[in-house]
Amino acid sequence: MKKVSIVLLACLLVGGTATYAATKSKTVQATVSSFKYALNGVNWNPKTTTAPVVINGQTYIPVSLAKEATKTNISIDAKSGKMNFGEKLAETPIDKEKISYGYGNYAALSKDTKYTQATEVPYKEVIVGKNLAQITFYPDNKYQTMVLDLKAFDGSAKVSVIDEDTKEELKALFLNIDSPVEELDFSVVGRKSIVVKFEADNYSKGTNVTIFPSSYYK
Repeated sequence: MKKVSIVLLACLLVGGTATYAATKSKTVQATVSSFKYALNGVNWNPKTTTAPVVINGQTYIPVSLAKEATKTNISIDAKSGKMNFGEKLAETPIDKEKISYGYGNYAALSKDTKYTQATEVPYKEVIVGKNLAQITFYPDNKYQTMVLDLKAFDGSAKVSVIDEDTKEELKALFLNIDSPVEELDFSVVGRKSIVVKFEADNYSKGTNVTIFPSSYYK
């Protein structure tokens, strides 16, 4: 173990949702520790390379390590001096973060009233994807949860949610034309970008899937 002088920005994560208001940072003497890890009883190699430190016999783990191990979002607001754990109190509409549309004209914003007025609350425009459409959202490690409000038109389709970096499928949902608006929620902790992929069951029908503006991050 190696002794260093650092400005510590770390925490011991107990769980749940909490907000911590930071005071002035303080320089302390700490010892960097080399640990091996187990997650739920299984040997685990975290992605983060930042090591825990020991101060006066107390071990402190980095925010990045706590976030990765517990799948709990931890974000720091430098302006307010707050550290937030878990979901945010307020919902953030998905269009407040970057969105990109892939595969040519298969996905785009639409003002077609067939889609914008499909719910009790009409919208000015909605996201519509057709057949093999792919739409990429960018939570950028800021949120705990992402919720998508979806509906299929002119056919049925499978909706897959994939981490763009790891290619891991996080969740999937099959939408039927006769189904009402479906809610698809999933964790985006530690995720920079999410690909939402549509696969129509019958391409000749030109199945369209709508993502409504009521979708949000939290």
